[in-house]
Amino acid sequence: DDFIAAWLASVKQRAGYDIDAYDNEVRDLMESAVMDMLTAGVPEDLFVTENIDKRILNALALYVQAFIEQDRSDTNRYQALYKRAVFKLSLEDGGGWDVESND
Repeated sequence: DDFIAAWLASVKQRAGYDIDAYDNEVRDLMESAVMDMLTAGVPEDLFVTENIDKRILNALALYVQAFIEQDRSDTNRYQALYKRAVFKLSLEDGGGWDVESND
């Protein structure tokens, strides 16, 4: 969870919610997105405080944009972009599906 605090400002800026009033909601959404990404097979070693992976930041921002407000007309678009980003991240070494073990 150290990386959540370290990445909060960057995710808020990318998502367009760069004011402190949204901190708690953005932090909760980031935690939810991380759990979702890990479940989807994104390698855990991409979630580190040092050397922030920009692809993770983008996926977190897309998740926040999709779920931060109830009445958004573009929610489906952001959800689709998030899912595509997570799929690509899950293909990284150490990710969910090991091609070599499926002979």
